[in-house]
Order: sequence, then C-alpha cells, then structure tokens
Amino acid sequence: MRIAREGFPCIAPFAIVTILLLVIGYAYDLQGVVIAGWMLGLLTLLILFFFREPQFETHAEAHQILSPADGKVITVDSEVPENLPGLVTRLSIFLSILDVHVNRIPATGEVVGIKFKQGRKFSAFKPQASIHNQRSEIDLDTPMGRFHFRQITGSVARRVVYSLEPGQNVKAGERFGVMRFGSRMDLFFPENVDVLVKVGDKVKGGKTVVAEFRK
Repeated sequence: MRIAREGFPCIAPFAIVTILLLVIGYAYDLQGVVIAGWMLGLLTLLILFFFREPQFETHAEAHQILSPADGKVITVDSEVPENLPGLVTRLSIFLSILDVHVNRIPATGEVVGIKFKQGRKFSAFKPQASIHNQRSEIDLDTPMGRFHFRQITGSVARRVVYSLEPGQNVKAGERFGVMRFGSRMDLFFPENVDVLVKVGDKVKGGKTVVAEFRK
C-alpha cells in the first residue's frame, strides 16, 4: 500500500520519537519509556493507515462525474452559496478518520478557477462548514459543462492540500490533494446534472459515479 506523500511531514516526527524512545528504553532498561515507545509506535501506525493511498485504474465517460473522495453522502439539496451563480444542487460527502483522504479529480476538463480560504472549525457535518471553514474552491470546465467542488476541513482537520493551478488540464480519477483528518467534500452542480446518489450512501473517490450531465 502506497502512503500519500503529503502525510510524511506528519508521520516522520512520530516515527523518529518512537525509535528514540524504544532505543533508550531498552538500552537503559526503562520499562516506562519502552511502554511509551510502543504506544507512540501504535499511533504512528494509525497515522500511516490514515495516509494510505490505494492504487487503481479509473474508468469514466465524458458525461459522468466521479466522487472526489471516499466517504458518506450527508447532503443532497439546493442550499448553494450566493457566490456560485448557475449552480443549483449541492452534494456533500463526509470523510471520517477511517476513510482514505487522498482526493481525486471528479471529471476530465480544465481547472478554470481555484482559491484557498482560511476559516473556522465548524463540524464538517454542519452546513455552515461549507462556507466558513478552511477550504479550497475549485471550478472545473468540462466538455459537458462547468461545476464547482471544495475540499473542506472539519473540527479536527487542520489543512487542505492540493496541487492544482488555473488553466491546468486534468483527467477524471487523478489525485490532486489530501485533507488531513476528519473532513468534507462539497460539489455544486448546474441544472443539467442529475445526482445519482442519496443521503447515507457510501462512495469511493475516483470510482463511484455520483452524478451525470444529461446528454
């Protein structure tokens, strides 16, 4: 299993301290230090698990929109922020700490706009997280139409990480970033898009078709 490169700055300090504690604990027969080392080692393994990056092939037709993240659908509604004219439907996906947090491009096209905004720490379940928490805001132009999606931090997550620029051509299923710890992904669609999932559904980033442009 590959580990997402964005996770190494988080993993390395825990791994180094774990090794130091175990070396010192065993060298000087300090039982408490040994126990602390093994406990920290377990935490390091959990962080490794969090930053896992499964490898797979993506298959999507031009009119299909893939889930950009693993998680659970928590919202399908018409609550769209005022700064997104022409977009009428919101699809929200919640990522628990057990979900893969590597994010995938939902459709083949061109990135025509991207912004990073600092914010607050509302729970990712709450609607206001979409417009108040730290987030990236990405506009994607596809041959079938344009839509918008966002990486959003939750109350635990501290950062969204992405590697996209305006004018960049992207392909459905490509990795583009990571959200650290519990997080949320929102997609906003125009009228000619039909959402294919419902609240409570589990989705897989780069695999599950969550919506389609009408042909």
